[in-house]
Amino acid sequence: MSTTTTRFDPGTYKRATVGLSLLAAVALAAGTVLQRPFVGIGIYVLALGTVFALPAVTETRIYDERDDELMGRASATTLTLFGWLSALVYPSLVALSATGQFSWGPASSAVAFATAGLYGTLGLVVLYYRYR
Repeated sequence: MSTTTTRFDPGTYKRATVGLSLLAAVALAAGTVLQRPFVGIGIYVLALGTVFALPAVTETRIYDERDDELMGRASATTLTLFGWLSALVYPSLVALSATGQFSWGPASSAVAFATAGLYGTLGLVVLYYRYR
C-alpha cells in the first residue's frame, strides 16, 4: 500500500491565485454590465477572499524572492510606461481643450484625477521608504 502524500507545488497556488483574481475582476465587470451588481460583488469577495486565505491555509511558500523581484520590475516598468503616456496625453488634452477641440467630461476628468492620485501616492510611498 502506498503512503504517498499529495502536495501542491507553489506553481499550482500561483495559477489558482491568478485565476481567482481574474474571476474576481470579470465577475465585478459582468455584474455591472448585466445589472447584477450584488452577484458580481459576491463572486468578487469570495474569489479574492480565497486568494488572501490561500497563504494562511497552506504550508507551501507560494511566492519567493524571485517573484518579489519580478513583481518589483514589472511594477516599475508599468508605472514608467503609464507615466510617460500621461506626460504625452494630458498636456495634449489640455492644449486641445484650450483650442476647443476637446472638452473634459466626467470620465476623462476622473481618469486625469485618478492618474494624479496614483502618482501622488507613489511619491508619498517613496518618501515613506526613504525616510522611515
